[in-house]
Amino acid sequence: MKSLKDDYRTPGQDPLEKNTLVLKLERSQQDVGQLRNKLNSYICEPKTYSLFERMEALKNGLDTLSNTNKEIILSIRQRKKHTVDFVDRVRQQFIAFNELQRGVEEYMQGLRSY
Repeated sequence: MKSLKDDYRTPGQDPLEKNTLVLKLERSQQDVGQLRNKLNSYICEPKTYSLFERMEALKNGLDTLSNTNKEIILSIRQRKKHTVDFVDRVRQQFIAFNELQRGVEEYMQGLRSY
């Protein structure tokens, strides 16, 4: 049964939606930190200049992703915009994270061949 309160609520203003987005981004932030730690470990030391460049590009991508995650989390918490406005940005963040994660995995597989 639908209550009258539900009829007057603006889409994208549900606090649960905001909390869900923030939680997902915070978890993503933790995963970014783990990937960064993995790249900083001695196991991932580059053996060639091209591997060094690739590792630096991955680290820069992780830093950029982390900073953008922090900005989105802060904006959601400050309620600058409706949650609906952030859904696409969050989706893009997850796509970028998945690409970076694949890049780190490929980098580590490339290291094994040396």
